[in-house]
Amino acid sequence: MQIEGRVGEVRTTIGGSETIRQGRYAEMLVSELMPRAFYLALNNRVFHSYVQAVTVAATHNSPITAVTATPVLGLLNPPGSNKAAVLFRIAATTTSGTPAGGQFVLNAIPGINTQPSTSQTGSIFSGNVGLSTASPQGSAMKVYNNVALTALAPITANAVVLLGGATAAAAAGNGGTNVSGEDLGGGIIVPPATFVALMAGTGAGTSWIVNASWSWVETDWPL
Repeated sequence: MQIEGRVGEVRTTIGGSETIRQGRYAEMLVSELMPRAFYLALNNRVFHSYVQAVTVAATHNSPITAVTATPVLGLLNPPGSNKAAVLFRIAATTTSGTPAGGQFVLNAIPGINTQPSTSQTGSIFSGNVGLSTASPQGSAMKVYNNVALTALAPITANAVVLLGGATAAAAAGNGGTNVSGEDLGGGIIVPPATFVALMAGTGAGTSWIVNASWSWVETDWPL
């Protein structure tokens, strides 16, 4: 089977058909002119949510075991959404205080059959920031940032992955080892009827205050 390409830049229209782009030595070119998430953001598939100045209490600890649990960041993909949220970046920062078991931990609860009765807290923003609509700006997800998960069922979570974070020796400020920005590379898929949460540490610490954000892509589901 022979594959042919075109040498030189060409611009086509949506729905158009073009050959693969090649260089002058017949090599296939994969352009980095546009960043990797450009077209996903352009088509309103990239979303972000964040929280600031969260004072960590025992209810923020990992893993989630009760409806009193309070995620630093919480994201619910409701049943029947026909979308999957694919997490590609999480950032978490200790701004002051002393952590207790300073790691951040991603928790996940599949098979959600009862959504939280508490109101959503936090906002969802599209990566296409030219949108003027209010949150959730086209997202099918729901956010529960720094709020108790009253009535959520089931409630027992899997602690999926450690995301770094401050230790007691690196407790204050915004620099050094207490800043954790994880490129997940799309390695966490959140299908419908699944709840994910960023939880903090193993105790309240001493005046432990954190900021956090995450970014995801919404794809059609099932594929």
